[in-house]
Amino acid sequence: MKFKKLFLLLLPFNFLLSEIPAYSAKYNFESDEISITGIREYKKTSNGDEIKFEASNLFASLFFSSKFKINKNVVVPNTYDIKIRPKFLNRDQSIKFNYEDNIINSIGVNNWETSLSENNIFDPLNVQIMIRNSVKNGLKDFNLNIVDMESGGYKTYSFRLVNNEECEFSNKKYNCYVIERTQENSKRKVVYYLAEGLEFMFLKIIDSSPERINKLELREILSFG
Repeated sequence: MKFKKLFLLLLPFNFLLSEIPAYSAKYNFESDEISITGIREYKKTSNGDEIKFEASNLFASLFFSSKFKINKNVVVPNTYDIKIRPKFLNRDQSIKFNYEDNIINSIGVNNWETSLSENNIFDPLNVQIMIRNSVKNGLKDFNLNIVDMESGGYKTYSFRLVNNEECEFSNKKYNCYVIERTQENSKRKVVYYLAEGLEFMFLKIIDSSPERINKLELREILSFG
């Protein structure tokens, strides 16, 4: 447990978390291969928190789940799971953060085991808690480490406020913070649209690279808070 205590103490002050409300909402995911609408949910329990997205239609189903705890204002990842059908897409993967043995391991499409770094490492879903809180706390430039899904370890991404613009959702207008995520020596870019009037909830996420463009967009809020 010594590593876990050190892991919690080494965090920079800009990672102190304010309250992010639980929610359930319909989001549409669109890529070159598929367009599908599902339920995205953030749940809080006494045993920890979970962000998940589930969607299905006649041709495919998507499931993403991040389970984690917030300990002393820090997001501490536990597991990250992906299940995608049909099977020929070959994207199933399960990642576990093991703080007893100080390792992260992955099984599925990518099998690996890597040492836990003393740096803060987040998964692709729970990192969004960090993004929302960083923007909510007024940061315009910040870096976050996200686990490398393919080969283990982590990659460091830079986040930058590029614009404030008016966004419309459900016949209402919101001030949106437009955040751009980039990585050195990569042509991939992710743009997040966070609605200030909805506790910086994501209205839209556009993930673009030379190979593909993926888009996640809010359609309907089912519950909030």
